[in-house]
Amino acid sequence: MTQALPADLCIVSGRVFDGRVRTGGTAVAVRGERIVAVGDDARILALRGPATRVIDARGGLIAPGFVDAHVHAAFAGVERLSLDLSGARDVEETLALIARATAAAPPGEWLTGGGWSHELFPHPTRAVLDEIAPDRPVALSDAGHHTLWANSRALALAGITRDTPQPRNGRVHTDASGEPTGYLNETAAELVGRVIPPAGEDEIVAGLLNAQDHLWSLGITGWHEAILGEYNGKADCSAAYVRSIREGTLPSRVSGALWIAPGLRGAEVPGLVERFIRLRAEHAAAGFATGTAKAMIDGVPHGGTAALLEPYCAHGDVDASEAGAAGDAGGAGDVGELHFEEEAIREFVTRLDAAGFALHLHVMGDRGVRVALDAIEAARAANGPGPRHHIAHLSMIHPEDAARFGPLGVTANMQALWAAPDPHVVPMIGEERMRRGYPFRALADGGADLAMGSDWPVSPPDPWLAIHVAVNRSLPEPPGEAGAAEGAAAPESSREAPGGGSEAPGDAPDVLDAGQALTLAEALAAYTSGSAELVLGDSGRVRVGERADLAIADRDPFAGPREAIIATRNVCTVVAGRVVAGDPDPSAAPAPPAG
Repeated sequence: MTQALPADLCIVSGRVFDGRVRTGGTAVAVRGERIVAVGDDARILALRGPATRVIDARGGLIAPGFVDAHVHAAFAGVERLSLDLSGARDVEETLALIARATAAAPPGEWLTGGGWSHELFPHPTRAVLDEIAPDRPVALSDAGHHTLWANSRALALAGITRDTPQPRNGRVHTDASGEPTGYLNETAAELVGRVIPPAGEDEIVAGLLNAQDHLWSLGITGWHEAILGEYNGKADCSAAYVRSIREGTLPSRVSGALWIAPGLRGAEVPGLVERFIRLRAEHAAAGFATGTAKAMIDGVPHGGTAALLEPYCAHGDVDASEAGAAGDAGGAGDVGELHFEEEAIREFVTRLDAAGFALHLHVMGDRGVRVALDAIEAARAANGPGPRHHIAHLSMIHPEDAARFGPLGVTANMQALWAAPDPHVVPMIGEERMRRGYPFRALADGGADLAMGSDWPVSPPDPWLAIHVAVNRSLPEPPGEAGAAEGAAAPESSREAPGGGSEAPGDAPDVLDAGQALTLAEALAAYTSGSAELVLGDSGRVRVGERADLAIADRDPFAGPREAIIATRNVCTVVAGRVVAGDPDPSAAPAPPAG
């Protein structure tokens, strides 16, 4: 009998989750880029040769590498390399970071970055930034990247004054005298963004590779870049992906979505489709899959810009006189706005579907979900079966619409970390609607395919955090770690409670409708095989012949209580058969079998 070639890598003494289920296997063998065997330790160690590396999983879960189905990796990395405020725990620390960055930057240059917390700064003003940096323009995105905090110099360069008209789907906030405060929401942020010098290709490439290292540390081996195009003052990062793939510095499996800017009119759709077809072909020739188109159908409920079926309760952060005088988004009686006319949405969804593009749609409000599903239904009627469209975020869904995802073949692209109680949105939509949010069980039971993503840098990219919330519908403070409160749409720290309050050790956490929880296997499958199938066209499974993209955890979460999932950490990541993060001690591996 022919002797099998030895494995290059053997991972043993773990428990295999194959992308769908937790199996009885304990070990995996890899040769080159591919998995060559899955089984028990004895079978895998029989493939050990003189040069084989053996990793002892020490009882931890051996799973497919996570795939983030909705992430802004390039600019998350750029932000990490610039002024990153996401780790600041209080006002003083935030301001100290800004002051330190100001002192280090060349005189007069723009200071940009982001990640500041709305809990710490409910309505930050230009005066605070002016005191720190009076002689340079400063523009800092909030953690959710739907709001910009700018100083007076930045407002002046953007030409924003008391006479600036309010943009559609956005707001330039003003004080009692009518002067801009430096706080800009949604499309208003683009008024400043368009005058900020965009990052150059070298800077974006550096950010992308920094992001890749960070994602690898969390067990993420592939992802879907959610916006390829100029957005909110940020340059198109497509060229950085193409270059990194060409240079061999981006071995992760990636894809991206071509950006449909808000306000597109029906008459402009044919030209957009033609341009996207050309870009898809150019990127494919470079090894970069961009057969998806991304659109924001509405905004976010926290800002009063998500499109709702029933009116908002009240405005959350501007006094009633300003809201009433200016028609501020999110005021009582307001239902938010779509970012496109309904007919334009149907037109671009139908035409892009016919051209073979999957639609990746940002939707937060229940009316936005209904309009998106109506458009996809119209495309199916016109074109027949087609690409796998997906709707991301899903914070508010009418029960009748949750049942439509499965029959229409629409994937629920979940940002599960947000599926925890969120008192910050209650003034906007009320307690009852907040409690009905993120109905994952209804989607799953209705036959919807499930995928997961983080929306990083809007929220942390650690998959185990999101999986914990998907299963528990809460995010308590983990034992032995300090937590900080933050709004559900933008938790900053990888261990913060998205609902606005960490639970004291031993307290029962507040739960967001436990009946909508997923099982651990369902959540883990969504973040591995579900996302891989959706955005990479790959199985995302631990099976013989598959590419060896693997994530090893420090424990088997199936063996413990579900409340302890949050303590799970990634300890080793393998991409295409190569260990890229974590370095378990190979000397601790079991000895090869005798004979």
